[in-house]
Amino acid sequence: MIDQQIATDCITEITEAHRFFVWWFKGELPDTDAAWSAFEDTLAPGFTLIAPSGNAIAREDLLRGLRANHAQHKDVEFRIWIENFQCRRIEGNTVITTYEEWQTLGNETRGRLSTAVFQRNPAMPNHVRWLHVHETWLPEG
Repeated sequence: MIDQQIATDCITEITEAHRFFVWWFKGELPDTDAAWSAFEDTLAPGFTLIAPSGNAIAREDLLRGLRANHAQHKDVEFRIWIENFQCRRIEGNTVITTYEEWQTLGNETRGRLSTAVFQRNPAMPNHVRWLHVHETWLPEG
């Protein structure tokens, strides 16, 4: 049986992180250390993202790239939404989830299937911290 509170915490964290990306890339958040650290702190040391291309991106490289791209989509339609969230497994303090991430940039919409691994952490705003994400492109419609 899935712990509904941890499932709620994970989907809230996923939703808020992607809302942050939209605001960051559209320049709706200021490029300040305070605005940035709210996101940065949610990624655990040793975090890795496996991008849809298959490239493994370490936490520090990911953060550097994201920070450098502040307001890159300020003059174009850009949105992200999450669908089909599932809490797959909970083992101790580790939670494995999957979800679809959909993005519209300009006139193009693309989806990816993401597996995210979280660690319970009561010090975080949503009580979880990102450990790992693996993304795969979804077939184009």
